[in-house]
Amino acid sequence: MPCGAIRRGRRSGLATRRTVACGRCQTGSRPLYHQLASLLREQIQTGELAPGDRFPTEGDLSEKYATSRNTVRLALDVLRNDGLIISQRGRGSFVRADPPMRYYASLTGSRKKRLEADRRRDTFSQQIEAQGKTPHQVSSVETLPATAEVAAHLGVEPGTLVAVRRRIMYADDQPLQLGDSYYPLDIVQGSKIMSPEDVVEGTDQVLEDLGHTPTRYEDEITWRMPSVEEATKLHLGPATPVGRLLRTSIDQHDRPIELYQVILPGDRHVLLYEVDAQ
Repeated sequence: MPCGAIRRGRRSGLATRRTVACGRCQTGSRPLYHQLASLLREQIQTGELAPGDRFPTEGDLSEKYATSRNTVRLALDVLRNDGLIISQRGRGSFVRADPPMRYYASLTGSRKKRLEADRRRDTFSQQIEAQGKTPHQVSSVETLPATAEVAAHLGVEPGTLVAVRRRIMYADDQPLQLGDSYYPLDIVQGSKIMSPEDVVEGTDQVLEDLGHTPTRYEDEITWRMPSVEEATKLHLGPATPVGRLLRTSIDQHDRPIELYQVILPGDRHVLLYEVDAQ
């Protein structure tokens, strides 16, 4: 028979089965590669395969479970897409050791709470340092014609020049987040926002000093597959989705003054909201 079910051995807990020729063949209602992925997932969850452990090679798994390399490859793709293992070129695959990043996206009303939220968001650096890694970012600033989407959020005509602050945030050499902030050029021209250097007091404070105090935010959150550019910048594996948060800041005159877009790899982040009950 070309295909056989992956089953547990009674003593070792390992699978015992006939050789599998095609990973997509099914026994019952589940493809064989899903059965193998479930077995390997359980070994990760129970600690048999511990965080940071080198994962067995395709050849080792194929021999151990008497199944085809195609079945193994598909099973590993499932684990990779679930964020349980990571692959490093030239080194193989490893059980993910780092916990997901907590991205604080709380909707806050008062300036005090906004500043508190900003400080909590700075725990990005603290979380990275707790993992024994070094946080850093690469920033750039440019002036571009607004796309239709950016124009709609900022209340300007498409093609209107806007300032864009772009950031790629890293843990050591691993990119974790992409953050782009768009501003009406007539508001921020000549300010610190036009410099790629870190704005120590925060861009909200700069906007307030320019006469535009952020008073409320509007958020849009979507989950989707990344663009080619996003996947390249974030070093994403196949079929890894991303979260996209769009936040529009609106000032005391009801004018949109900033559109912030952050791209978060779905296998590396937990999105956290804290909203007042009152």
